[in-house]
Amino acid sequence: IEVEYRPLPAYFEPKDALEGAALLHADKTWLLVSVGMIIPITVLRAVRFYWVAPAGSLPGTGEALRLTLVASALNVFLPAKAGDLIKSYFVATRSDTPAGVALSIVVYERLCDMFGLIAWCLVGWVVGRPQIAGINAAFWLMLAVLGAVCFVLISSERAATWVEAAAKWALVHHRLKKLSNLSGGWLGLLKAIRGRRRFIVSYSLVLWLAHLFQIWLFSVALSVSIPFTVSASLSAVALMAGQIPLTFAGLGARDVALVVLLARYMTPEMAAAMGLLISTRGLLPPLLGLPVIRPYLSSTIDDARTWRRRMDALP
Repeated sequence: IEVEYRPLPAYFEPKDALEGAALLHADKTWLLVSVGMIIPITVLRAVRFYWVAPAGSLPGTGEALRLTLVASALNVFLPAKAGDLIKSYFVATRSDTPAGVALSIVVYERLCDMFGLIAWCLVGWVVGRPQIAGINAAFWLMLAVLGAVCFVLISSERAATWVEAAAKWALVHHRLKKLSNLSGGWLGLLKAIRGRRRFIVSYSLVLWLAHLFQIWLFSVALSVSIPFTVSASLSAVALMAGQIPLTFAGLGARDVALVVLLARYMTPEMAAAMGLLISTRGLLPPLLGLPVIRPYLSSTIDDARTWRRRMDALP
């Protein structure tokens, strides 16, 4: 009996094998440069954190960098980047910064990130006009509205007073009084950084341009020909999908979004390899944070024990 041998189509091959083949043939120099960019980007994030924090609440940019690395390490295990709250905790407990203002620092950084991401996403769409099946102009209009809302929130003190009033109205119940008091921290933070707001917003745009340039360099390393404007626009959409807190660290949603969005510009295995390279952006800073995380966790645990003893001592 003669059996004719026919090779299986590519989609029957293991996904890991396809990704591994794509990475194996990647340009080693550009791969090293693109992955290595996460170090200066992390430093730039720490510098922005130092500028967003009220004056005197952090001893210097070195402490801001250490807290950024610790937060990155905790974000690996906590959903929706909740590890960033460790930055607010140490700002509030190691200085005279009110808890509401310290918590607002993390929210302000998130909104700056969202504004920068949406801004470059829309610029890339206007210039590059990426072809995406199933996404029409209404989607980009919705992004523009969301970006405008983010810009108003991070720049307008009047909007901050509206947010505070709305929070106090919604949290009128006595059990939610403490949450209502925290809402005043947003206006307090905007007043504290009044002279630096425009610079911080502009700096956030430059920061996210560096992020998207790094992602484009991943495509260069994989020898994929895709315009920078198209890569920036589609990568920004994928990164926003990765913020969905229903996945572990956003890895699943981002990878699926990349494969779908980049389907017309590269093969599925190349898009999967891109997703793997992008995931290194969330792994290298935590590795750098491991050597410095212990004293911060020990201090947090000691504070929790002290608080517990005080509560037990109450009549």
